[in-house]
Amino acid sequence: MKLITLDWEGTLVDFQWNLEEAVDETTRMLLAKNIPQEVLIGLDYAAIYNLVREMSPRWGFRNGSLLALVDEIYDRYDLEAASRWVPAPDLDQTLAALEDFELALVSNIGRSCVKQMLDRLDLHDRFGMVITRNDVSFLKPSPEGIIKAMSWAGVDKNETIHIGDSLSDLYAARNAGVKSGILLGGQSKPEELLPEKPDLVLDKLSDLPAALTVL
Repeated sequence: MKLITLDWEGTLVDFQWNLEEAVDETTRMLLAKNIPQEVLIGLDYAAIYNLVREMSPRWGFRNGSLLALVDEIYDRYDLEAASRWVPAPDLDQTLAALEDFELALVSNIGRSCVKQMLDRLDLHDRFGMVITRNDVSFLKPSPEGIIKAMSWAGVDKNETIHIGDSLSDLYAARNAGVKSGILLGGQSKPEELLPEKPDLVLDKLSDLPAALTVL
């Protein structure tokens, strides 16, 4: 393994994003813009974002204007979650123990909030590349961010593992053709994750360096 891509919320910090409220507010905004309700039913926040990205021109919204409204809502929920985020125990020591690997952050959180948190936790130097919601066209479970990180690192699929806490992370890894590592206790429940048989299962982030030696 040469490249480790890491999710942010639920992985490097605890999960605090208010998913239901964000989806409700975004759905209300889209309905007010005459987006058909039936296309929004059952979608999570990432699926809504990806749908708006794909369908905006067909709905008559040009130049990213509708997506900008979604970003505005999500940015507020990013910052609200950030006010409560707690770093994973021994976070800096764990990242330091991975110094022989290329490390990239691949997150659905927006750039402004991620930058603030990296500054606050003094973690900028730990990552060779940081990929946020504002650096991709489509959010995880799209593989775009992971593929972008592989291109930056100049590595193959079999040299990469993505570590996250959700089904979106697991599916993003699979969609990118790389190994999947899941940290329990984040966004998705163990009973949702374990039947999917991720390549690596972690009870805590600090277990990652040792787990990679036997992967």
